[in-house]
Amino acid sequence: MSVVSFGYFITDYQNLVHRVGFYTDMDFFMALLATIVCFEATRRVMGWMLPIVGCLFLLYAVYGDLLPHSISHRGYPWPRVLTAMFSQEGMFGMVLEVTAAYVLLFVIFGAMMNRFGAGEFFIRLPFALTAGYRGGPAKASVLGSGMMGMISGSATANTVATGTFTIPLMIKAGYPRHVAGAIEPAASTGGMFMPPIMGAAVFIMAEIIRMPYTQIMIVAFVPAILYFLSVAAMAHFEALRDNIPIIPRSERESPWVIFREGWFYLLPIVAVIYLMLSGMSPARSVFFTLIFLILIGSAARVLKKPSEISYKSVAISIVRDLIGGLEDGARNALGISAIVGVVGIILGVVFLTGLGFIFTTSIMQFTFGLIPLGILLGLVASYILGMGMTVTSAYILMAILVAPGLEALGISALAAHMIVFWYSQSSNISPPVCMAAFAGASIAKSDPIKTGFTALRFSVFLFIIPVLFVYTPILMPDGFNAEVAHVMASSFIAVITAAAALSRYFIRRTTLLEIFLLITASCLLLFPQILVSFTGFLVVIVVWIIQKRRIEMVASTA
Repeated sequence: MSVVSFGYFITDYQNLVHRVGFYTDMDFFMALLATIVCFEATRRVMGWMLPIVGCLFLLYAVYGDLLPHSISHRGYPWPRVLTAMFSQEGMFGMVLEVTAAYVLLFVIFGAMMNRFGAGEFFIRLPFALTAGYRGGPAKASVLGSGMMGMISGSATANTVATGTFTIPLMIKAGYPRHVAGAIEPAASTGGMFMPPIMGAAVFIMAEIIRMPYTQIMIVAFVPAILYFLSVAAMAHFEALRDNIPIIPRSERESPWVIFREGWFYLLPIVAVIYLMLSGMSPARSVFFTLIFLILIGSAARVLKKPSEISYKSVAISIVRDLIGGLEDGARNALGISAIVGVVGIILGVVFLTGLGFIFTTSIMQFTFGLIPLGILLGLVASYILGMGMTVTSAYILMAILVAPGLEALGISALAAHMIVFWYSQSSNISPPVCMAAFAGASIAKSDPIKTGFTALRFSVFLFIIPVLFVYTPILMPDGFNAEVAHVMASSFIAVITAAAALSRYFIRRTTLLEIFLLITASCLLLFPQILVSFTGFLVVIVVWIIQKRRIEMVASTA
């Protein structure tokens, strides 16, 4: 069915383009076959949720005239709908184009980095750097997930790759199993918006809002660091509260030795960022970086070859990993590649029926034009969609249905799409369906739902930071200036104080009053006005003084 239907589109492409809007019986038959193939491919990879949504959209396109007036349209016959979907306005549209042109190359790049040893380096180095500190394995998990996130666009894959090493270490250090299983997926979720290689949805975002990927990458960097800091801070305060010991020196590796062995793995990351910032397209940038990676990876193996191993064996291992990297990349890309047909059909129905305009009008009416209600609506919609869809498919639906409504409320296109992009990541760590948290729970051998709710607590800033996109200049709409610097600095302090409040520990265990004061300080610090944020900073100082005096009083009585 795949070969016949899509082969027909290829061989008869010119005629199909010239008779857009008109169709033959053969066009209808081939469109029907292609639609079945798309739905079945999606079902095999994702389960039933997205195919059901796609079917509902097709039914809406055909029977829209039977619905209430507020959401109705004239309705189209089945041949007209299916042949419209069997075009570059449907399953062969923007999502497929972006996936083929950008996403696949970046996924292969990440897979190739892993094959040549970068994955192990990005796990060992963070652990060596943080092992000498309280809660070192948890901080290694956060730092390692951030580094792995630079080359991986999947939170679940990141959780499995990094968590296999970090979760047992966290448990051994003294973290409860459900906490260890939660910290890793919470940190791995940040990899989806960690430049330079963010989730597949960002490439689609760049196409929708007509903004260079490099510009999105630049403005996304600070919010991503804020998120990772929030998870690390909570892990730190949890370690202090539960008195988790520092890893003995005998069990630590030297970070300098590890860095000296694998420093060259950082060069491809630097290269792809430099090429994109210099104006080269993301596709060309990652293509040339792939060649660079293969060359330096091969050179490193030859130079580090033990004397007892022949050059022939080294060459065979390089070729084997090169082919394996391409295979891993293809397999890793199946998650997004298999859904592009159904998502393209959904987009095609939206454009065919004018559903996007209907949703925008409905959002304006439902929220009474109030931006906070619009943001809350985006959060709720993302949470619900995330229960049965991948983050990419959830983002695409939100981008075509909810983001235009947010823009109509007065939010900029970049901020609106960044909001729904961040909120769509909640499916990784939000029960009852949270695939990354389930992956962490399976490694930690903990209760999946308990682990999911704990991961949700560690990821609380996933829901707070998007608010900053609207009410502060953290996305640098006018470039970097003093106001942006102030917002960034106060946000970093707010993240730490909020983590202390949620962990119920600052410099010692907190009382209910101190928790209230810390939460109040965090809220004040997030305001862009200097006087308000300075007041929040003073509240933090007051809590610190109160706790310091309590410590001194306990010491004097002892």
